[in-house]
Amino acid sequence: MKKIIAVFVIMLAFGVNANAQQKKATPSTQVAATNKANAEQKANFSEAALKDIATLSNYVKLTSQQEVALKSLFEYKHQIYAQNISEERKVILAENIKGKINSILGDDLFAKIEGNTQLMNVLTKQ
Repeated sequence: MKKIIAVFVIMLAFGVNANAQQKKATPSTQVAATNKANAEQKANFSEAALKDIATLSNYVKLTSQQEVALKSLFEYKHQIYAQNISEERKVILAENIKGKINSILGDDLFAKIEGNTQLMNVLTKQ
């Protein structure tokens, strides 16, 4: 009886070990290409965000803290618009961005830029 149990345990141990799957190694060239593409895309988003900040700073004076907050907001905006999203979602995103710009700049500066519809379209839309 002991031998039967021992044989069963050994068979079970080897069976589990034999069924374990090895992870396939991802080719380093694929990983490098993906990382390079992601880095280029992030650089493009950052560059577009800096253009938005430059456009806004031509109209109102910004502090360094406001520039940092707006840069992350505009990078997020460009990341979302780079995806294929519906028109309804674009409208919601534009309203969300307006609210965040208002909270970053304050009511007085936001009222000044809200009067310029062309500037608001540049800042909130694609």
